[in-house]
Amino acid sequence: PIFSLKWNKTGNYLLSGSYDKSTIVWDVSGDVGFVKQQFNFHEAPALDVDWKDDVTFASCSTDMAVHVCQVGSDRPLRSYAGHADEVNAVKWDP
Repeated sequence: PIFSLKWNKTGNYLLSGSYDKSTIVWDVSGDVGFVKQQFNFHEAPALDVDWKDDVTFASCSTDMAVHVCQVGSDRPLRSYAGHADEVNAVKWDP
């Protein structure tokens, strides 16, 4: 199942966080959506996602980690580990 869905500010990307541990950026700018990029950095289900801007987002997981990723990059920009338990939500402060 998908736990979280968020539109980016422009509305051309939809970001999902899923039980399969992935976060996926869907390009929904045309008539048919397609996977723009899949990120597989979590070791457990991805519970929440949130956009910072049109191409940068954060995700959190039951693996006790938060990753900051960017469309087009094959590695997280930053990773935060060391939480004592699962991280259930993530939100950028405007």
